[in-house]
Amino acid sequence: MGKKDKKDLILKASLRIISEKGYSATTIEEITEKAGVGKGTFYLYFEDKTDLFYSLIKEEFDNLIQETIKTVEEIDGFFEKIRKGIEKYLSYYEKNYFLFKILLQEKPFLKRKSFDHCWTDFFSRWSFIKEIIEEQIKAGKIKDMDTDDIIYSLLGLLHVHIHRWILGGRRYSLTDKTDMIYQIFISGIRRE
Repeated sequence: MGKKDKKDLILKASLRIISEKGYSATTIEEITEKAGVGKGTFYLYFEDKTDLFYSLIKEEFDNLIQETIKTVEEIDGFFEKIRKGIEKYLSYYEKNYFLFKILLQEKPFLKRKSFDHCWTDFFSRWSFIKEIIEEQIKAGKIKDMDTDDIIYSLLGLLHVHIHRWILGGRRYSLTDKTDMIYQIFISGIRRE
């Protein structure tokens, strides 16, 4: 088994355990046992449990963003890119709800500076869509608004619905909310 495989086993095991028990109640021993690796192997990849936690969040955010980019890069129309991007985002969290659950339950216990850095890093990665938004503003297809405000508004709208879905016990398909979220968002930015 290669180094990447072992690191992935540790990350996957930690995602499951932390989402079930919480960050504070989870031990490195539980993670390594679930991953089927020795404790020494854990320390080859991570300084401590906090380093593991932020590595886990970063990797999941990387996966989400890469999957979203891959989904929308071949689509020509701006509005269809937005709709497909919303659908992919919701689909990712529907399949990986543990990630959002961890972020919800652990926020009060994490060091504010580290948590803020984590979210700042996440939001900065959506710059690939800034150029597309700026092109649409110049073409007069969407309102002349700050591009960061537009991106934050879309992500905020998505997160509110993911939060509601998780707190409601995941009783419906999150991706079924794609068109409703799309309509609300587009109504706010489209030029009449």
